[in-house]
Amino acid sequence: MLPEFSLTSRNLPGLNIVELHGELDLASADGLAAALVETAGSTLVVDLADLSFMDSSGIGALVAARKRIRAMGPGELVVTRPTAIVEKVLEIVGLAGWIAEWSPDWDDLS
Repeated sequence: MLPEFSLTSRNLPGLNIVELHGELDLASADGLAAALVETAGSTLVVDLADLSFMDSSGIGALVAARKRIRAMGPGELVVTRPTAIVEKVLEIVGLAGWIAEWSPDWDDLS
């Protein structure tokens, strides 16, 4: 059985963290950009530590969300902690520069 896609979010003033879980593909990417934009603050950190797969649909959703967040005003979308396979995909499509280091302070969010 394939891991079902889901997301969870945690918030701080001006910073939101969205954790993606499972497989991000054509079947699960629909609506992701809108969901990410909806949770955006000044910085949106998309945690990919539990993402086991991502295809071009997932990349498209992240790119669309980042463009919309930037167009709305001060705001940024970065990704962090990609699994090896997801990091390779980001590198191949030229998005490795979006990867931010995980901050230990983010672990303390509730």
